Amino acid sequence: MKAKSLLIIFIIPLLLGFNSGKKSTPQADTQIALVKKIVKDVTYKKAGQSDWDNAKTGLPLNDGEQVKTGAKSLALILFIDGSGLLRVRENAILNVYGKSGNKKLDDKNTVLTKGTIGFEVNKQEDEEFKFTTPTAVASIRGTEGSLEVDDNNSTVIRLDRGKLDFQSLKGDKKSGSLTEGNTARIDNSGNISITPQSQEDKNKNNSIKNTNTKKVKIKTKLGDIEIEYYSSENK
Repeated sequence: MKAKSLLIIFIIPLLLGFNSGKKSTPQADTQIALVKKIVKDVTYKKAGQSDWDNAKTGLPLNDGEQVKTGAKSLALILFIDGSGLLRVRENAILNVYGKSGNKKLDDKNTVLTKGTIGFEVNKQEDEEFKFTTPTAVASIRGTEGSLEVDDNNSTVIRLDRGKLDFQSLKGDKKSGSLTEGNTARIDNSGNISITPQSQEDKNKNNSIKNTNTKKVKIKTKLGDIEIEYYSSENK
């Protein structure tokens, strides 16, 4: 009887160990977006890591990952559910967030901490596509325009199509709505101003939409090297 009891006691912990091992298997990362195009210096960083790696065309971006562009560089980022396309201009830093839903992505949010992005967001039926900066958060259901964070952490939103709602994250945290053809500015104190797009605003948006690049060839002893770069002076 003692021998049988010991055998049973020995087997039960083994079975429990196998079951607990299955439960602790890590879940696969949630893919949010895809890097569709890269020009020159584009790097990315995984969530929770400190090192930056070189990004490549076709790179999948998971929840919480960060993208950074260098001088005269460009990255096109497409959300995998087709809900939005981002044109990440030079010297920008952003994070992408989202969760897997029922054949779609939920809680989509792009956090821009520096630089400028152009955006095209398709109409969202039952949820909002969010953009967050150090001074504002914007909720979008379908629109086109640009978002900029300047050196003073002020936010500039230029809207070419559609409508969006936004809220300041500073001061009294005031909110407002922006319609096409207008520009909203939210400064680091929470002050909001909405004005019709100036010619400078229109030129800025046209430049952001442009993804044409320039190429130069450099002759070396080992052969010719071709460098592709984005120029903000392109028309």
